[in-house]
Amino acid sequence: MKRIFPHFILSFLLIFLTFCGTKGPIVAPVKKIPQKVEGFTVVQRGNNIILTWKNPKNYTDGNPLVEIKEIEIWLLEEQKESDETEWELLLEESQTPPEISLEEFKNKAKLMFAIEKDTFPEYQITKDEDPAEFEYFLPLTPEQLSSGRFTFALKVQDEKKKESEFSDLISIEPRLVPHPPPEVQSTLFKDRIEIKWRIPLKNIDNSSTARVKGYNIYRKNEEEEYPRKLNSSLIREEELSEKDFLFSKAYYLFFKAYSFLAKERIFIDKNFQFGEKYQYFVRACLEESSPFWESSDSEVVEILVEDTFAPAPPSGLISVAGSNFVSMSWEANREEDLAGYRVWRRSEEQGEFTLLTKNPIRENVYSDSTVEKNKRYYYAITAQDESGNESKKSESISEMIKEESS
Repeated sequence: MKRIFPHFILSFLLIFLTFCGTKGPIVAPVKKIPQKVEGFTVVQRGNNIILTWKNPKNYTDGNPLVEIKEIEIWLLEEQKESDETEWELLLEESQTPPEISLEEFKNKAKLMFAIEKDTFPEYQITKDEDPAEFEYFLPLTPEQLSSGRFTFALKVQDEKKKESEFSDLISIEPRLVPHPPPEVQSTLFKDRIEIKWRIPLKNIDNSSTARVKGYNIYRKNEEEEYPRKLNSSLIREEELSEKDFLFSKAYYLFFKAYSFLAKERIFIDKNFQFGEKYQYFVRACLEESSPFWESSDSEVVEILVEDTFAPAPPSGLISVAGSNFVSMSWEANREEDLAGYRVWRRSEEQGEFTLLTKNPIRENVYSDSTVEKNKRYYYAITAQDESGNESKKSESISEMIKEESS
């Protein structure tokens, strides 16, 4: 037993030392740089390319990014052949160009603009969100419209000049978009707001005819920071061929083209609240889906949505005379904002109706016990909504309580 114990201790030490010396795979240390920009989008609107994004909040190791010193906007601009025909340009617009690799972008792109920390508020479009959303406008020269492809990426830099990786690359080909829709109008109805406009006639380089696939409608109230699109799918434009314009001197085609251009387009907004103030504008679009290649904003129309719409007059008024009262009933109104009914009465010698109910009554029945016998009375009912709007009087009925002969 004494000989076995030393052997056991030696074996245990050998096994322990063997496992202690085993090494796992080598793991590279996490590089502590700002995370790359996410939520990066690029669209064309009018003669501007608009970049939007949100700055990162953390480093790549997960620690919070306390401060961003600078945002870098990088651009790779590729030119088209200058002698391409309009047909070739249109054909290219319908095709998806080959993607640019990140390596190619790094080799060819140039730093277009750097936004310093002190000027961040000038580019923020949301103030209370964390992180805030940023927006940068790149105006296009006339030569840059339909001239090639623009590929963008963003970088951010912290206070120690540590740079993030490039954001995702986003490419866009500038196009000749239409002028904004003219003659925008808004009209309030009881159950809807109608927005009307006309088709733009020219593109932003003043060439004819405007190439319009459809429209997007935007709305903003007093509490919202920026407008939101109301239509879920593009409000499509009717087709009018180039031939209709080229031969519009012929009476029929001229009338057809004129009718097409003069016709008002319309959008109906039923999702609104009385008491709100709304601003609407319209953008014309080249494509049916995002990024749409939109025009700049039309003129903004503002409308204060006040409930000035009276309920319908009550109908079906009937009456029954008792021994010393007149009882009446009528069909209930269907308005959702109905506050109640007002009962009116006049006698034969009175020229005008007087009000019997000081406050609107909710029930569609009423009994008048303030009557004299052998005297004819005329009754009418009005409906009133919660905003105080009152209907016209219902058709009147008359009753008389006769005194019983002894």
